[in-house]
Amino acid sequence: MKTWLGLLAAPALVLGAQSADYALVQFACRWGTRAPLNAVSAVAFVLCATATALAYRKWRATAAPFAASYDTRAARGACLALAATVVGALSTLIQVTMWFPQWLLSPCR
Repeated sequence: MKTWLGLLAAPALVLGAQSADYALVQFACRWGTRAPLNAVSAVAFVLCATATALAYRKWRATAAPFAASYDTRAARGACLALAATVVGALSTLIQVTMWFPQWLLSPCR
């Protein structure tokens, strides 16, 4: 399950956060605060980073040196966990880069 969080949930969180931010722009402008946008982005960032950390821990637990005649099934879990770690890290980076303009630009523009 830790692998699937990094592989599927992290990109879905980034897309969901972007959709929620677009939906909340009118309210943020009307209320004169960036708090709703920052809250959505912060929660998405924390959840993406958590999913990445779980995938990384799973990768480190399953990645072990294999003998030259190893069974390919044993290596599949480590490879999938590594892919989940990379996808989760990329999703976390994308979330930060989408959050950064919210600090600089007004939601009313």
